[in-house]
Amino acid sequence: MALKAFVASTSKLLSKFVQDVCSAEDIAVTQMTKESSLFQDLQSALPDLLFLHASIIEEFDDNIIARIKADDQLSRAYIVVFASRPEGAEFAYKIGADAFLPIPFKNEQFEQILRLILNLPKHILVVSKTEALPNTVRESGAMYDFNVLWAHSAEEAIKIAGEKFPDLILSEYALPQRNGAVLSKLVKSSHLLGHIPVVIMMESNDEDLVEECFEAGSNDVFLFPFDRHKHIHLISTIVKPPRKGHKYSALVVDDSVTIRHVISKMFKQMGFTVLTAADGQEGMKLAVQHRPDIITSDYDMPVMDGWDFCARLRESEFTQHIPVVMVSSRDTNTDKRKAQSLGVAAYLTKPFKTEDLEKIVKALVVQTQRRKKEETLEKYTSSDAVTKLSEGLSNQVEERNVTIFSSNICEFGKKFDWLGTERTIEVLNEYFRVVTSMITERTGVIDSIMGDEILARFDSGDPDTDALNAIDTAVALLEHLDAYNSHDTDELEVRIGIHSDRVLVGNFGSAERLVYSMLGDGVNIAKQLQRSTAPNTCLFSADTYAYVKDTVGDLQSYSVPRKSGERDILAYKL
Repeated sequence: MALKAFVASTSKLLSKFVQDVCSAEDIAVTQMTKESSLFQDLQSALPDLLFLHASIIEEFDDNIIARIKADDQLSRAYIVVFASRPEGAEFAYKIGADAFLPIPFKNEQFEQILRLILNLPKHILVVSKTEALPNTVRESGAMYDFNVLWAHSAEEAIKIAGEKFPDLILSEYALPQRNGAVLSKLVKSSHLLGHIPVVIMMESNDEDLVEECFEAGSNDVFLFPFDRHKHIHLISTIVKPPRKGHKYSALVVDDSVTIRHVISKMFKQMGFTVLTAADGQEGMKLAVQHRPDIITSDYDMPVMDGWDFCARLRESEFTQHIPVVMVSSRDTNTDKRKAQSLGVAAYLTKPFKTEDLEKIVKALVVQTQRRKKEETLEKYTSSDAVTKLSEGLSNQVEERNVTIFSSNICEFGKKFDWLGTERTIEVLNEYFRVVTSMITERTGVIDSIMGDEILARFDSGDPDTDALNAIDTAVALLEHLDAYNSHDTDELEVRIGIHSDRVLVGNFGSAERLVYSMLGDGVNIAKQLQRSTAPNTCLFSADTYAYVKDTVGDLQSYSVPRKSGERDILAYKL
């Protein structure tokens, strides 16, 4: 899909500089006519990429970027602030820009922006004393399209980052001279590198060291040993393009108008949508109704104080998991312990710096993302396949050559939280309608639908045709989602795994409950491929590839790990 860019600047020279770079990449460009009509021009253009000159932003009384992100149509744009002064980077990220470009800039800086927007292969800088970690990331991340760079120390990492502008820095904590936390602090304090996500890996479970990393600005902390499936998946979610549609939401509860304004402004600058309440009673109603991603609450308030408010939040099934930051003028250890006993995620004493609150919020968002992601994986990857055939039913089971198709929606649990029950059911049913039609039209059979996961088999009796039909179904589904996501805010991403094997097909269960299904290790292999691939991609096994090689041509192979003691799966990516 061709990109559309919009350049907002009163400088013809700087506008031409940006326009020339975009034109070289075949990006269509629209220019701002005049400052007073900026929003009308944006509404007409609806750009994918918005370049804002820093001087234009300063002309507006309010935060223009927050205003753009709050607009349902314009919020899809990736916002790049550009300026001829390097200190503009700190200003740009502070007000919520997605990227900053100094004028003039290196080609590598512009290429990084394109990688994010077009979902091109991402560059990961691994900082490690030995080759073990970079080699593991390189091998495990091949199917996710990671290009791995390697640095031995924090000093070398800073040098490489300034030359290559990677999309993520993954660093061991224990480095020579300067540790990973120091590296994170150096990156985050840099005008040009501060936007790059930093993830620290450490062998210790020491809570103080983990806190040190978050205090230094790290986006996440992984604990050894490196889990190829779990951690590569988390890395992929960090470096993938910004989600279109859902924005994080915050609820600010405080009886002081001034404090509400200060905290709300901070959240808006971070791209949050914000709700406010003057007391706990009003806050509770808003929390249950809107279920924000994070809540800040004062302690001393009329009607319902912070203590009762937090207690009510924890009692409600709808709000008990929302992280709460207590903002209070009370500074005794007793007050802090009381807040901790209520499950308050963080405690901040008035007066406070917005930078301190912003740091706390970012750390809590990371923790919330991880919790929901792990809950989703646990919920939707458990297996309840029947493993024992009932006596007397064996004559109703036969062995067949089939091609197995397994697909599921990425982060379905998180999407359910965002959309609400009614909209989720509507989206899910429409998705099932499309996918089942694609499968049956290609002579496939729906084996089961569990939650958001679809398991199907292609068993016409011709292995070549079955494999091709399964691959064709995957291509059709991915093309459908690409078109769907280009115009719908309720974006869907799927993973697909395909494997050809001999399985048992027939009635399984008992006299009380029979299920006509398939059984065999081939089913597990298809599901493993599905769980191991990147969002909106398909992995198929070497067994399937053997049937379709003449049609799809030569492809790069990948090694997908299985349980300890089991041979890795040789796979290919569609």
